[in-house]
Amino acid sequence: MAQATGKLTGVRTVRKGQPPVVRSVLLYQGIGCVVVSLTGLLWGVVAAYSALLGGLVCLVPNCYFAYRAFKFQGARAARHIVRSFYAGEAGKIMLTALLFALVFSRVSPINALAVLLGFGAIQLVHWLVPIVQSRPAK
Repeated sequence: MAQATGKLTGVRTVRKGQPPVVRSVLLYQGIGCVVVSLTGLLWGVVAAYSALLGGLVCLVPNCYFAYRAFKFQGARAARHIVRSFYAGEAGKIMLTALLFALVFSRVSPINALAVLLGFGAIQLVHWLVPIVQSRPAK
């Protein structure tokens, strides 16, 4: 059930939840973080938590973007939708940079390659889930 929550003139923010593909991407990215971390155990504990941190550096900003990007809906809210997408993307980029800085400056010991591979693996999930889900069932 939709619920009006906005106070903008003539524009209603409606919370219906995220579109199904967004929920799927975020779910699979979360699962991917665990898988990447478990795979990292093959190279040791430091590689495992480094890969997990890299995955989280990708996942957390994507969650922020999804929250911001789908705040508005409807044709009358087009201007607000565009603004929320830009704000969400800018926030995602800044949050990604901040999280990388925190990981590399505060976590010791760290396996930098595992962090970057974990980030890349989760980013790959972000690209592949919509492609796989859009394929027709056989």
